[in-house]
Amino acid sequence: MDIIRLDNIALYAYHGVVKGEQDMGQRFFMDIELVADLTEAAQTDGLERTIDYHKVYKVATAAFVGERCYLIERVAWNVMTALFKEFTVDEITVRIRKPSAPIDGLLDAVEVDLTRSREEMLLD
Repeated sequence: MDIIRLDNIALYAYHGVVKGEQDMGQRFFMDIELVADLTEAAQTDGLERTIDYHKVYKVATAAFVGERCYLIERVAWNVMTALFKEFTVDEITVRIRKPSAPIDGLLDAVEVDLTRSREEMLLD
């Protein structure tokens, strides 16, 4: 199988458990990996044979900001669900980084990485 990636999408949203996160919001970064057979697109150079990256971006970012969540796990789930509904892909990974997590310590970011196949999503 083949992979399409959208890396380091920067977003501003109001996700988090701490009230300040919910009130003021913060930056997040998201990576998306879509696993699909891209043979026809590679062989034909036909735009209609691949996955529209711009549409992936629009669907994912709308899902990201569409519901305020306490957990970035839930945000990733919402993005993944929206992408599976819109695109015919075999597997999706959504990775979300929260660089300003309210942790008393030094770190670059907290990160959640969810990967599911289409079949796994249909079971839920």
